[in-house]
Amino acid sequence: MRLAIFGGTFDPFHVGHLAVAEQARDGVLADEVWVVPAGVPPHRGPVMAGAADRLAMCRAAIEGRPRISALDLELSRPGPSYTLDTMRDLGAGHPGTQLWVVLGADAARQTSGWHEAGELLGTYHFVLVNRAGEAPIRHAEAIALGFLPELTRVVGIDSPDISGTEIRRRVAAGEPLSGMVSPAVAAIIEQRRLYC
Repeated sequence: MRLAIFGGTFDPFHVGHLAVAEQARDGVLADEVWVVPAGVPPHRGPVMAGAADRLAMCRAAIEGRPRISALDLELSRPGPSYTLDTMRDLGAGHPGTQLWVVLGADAARQTSGWHEAGELLGTYHFVLVNRAGEAPIRHAEAIALGFLPELTRVVGIDSPDISGTEIRRRVAAGEPLSGMVSPAVAAIIEQRRLYC
């Protein structure tokens, strides 16, 4: 069994996230990809939408998509949401499963400052994704950052250049979100009056 774990704030979950989830899954031949919204992200400012709202948007966006699930693992854990803690929990609950961490190029370049980064990079597999809107990372750069060659794969993702910041700005300005989030996510944003 091979699982790809895709964490993030997902504030909100947009079509770029969906492209990463599907193509990273296929890029490492994972049996499933698990989307894990962060409870309290330790490396970013405060999230705008609450945990329940972000989880609902993740689940709405991936509904009907094969081999993708959303977990509330980090949302119920007190304190900062450290990737290593999540991976340890998943490893303990799924012994014998090969776990892959899905990271964007921007996040991959920041891992040296992460909680117990040495253990994280030395224990788990990583799929580093290059997508629109980010400077691409190459395998040699990843190795220089501390990723182990035998545990790391770099995958190019065909995705739109979309950011949560732009989506939140558009909502606040009353502008349309066509093509940026799924209709189901747009409905949650409108119904729950998120980002207004």
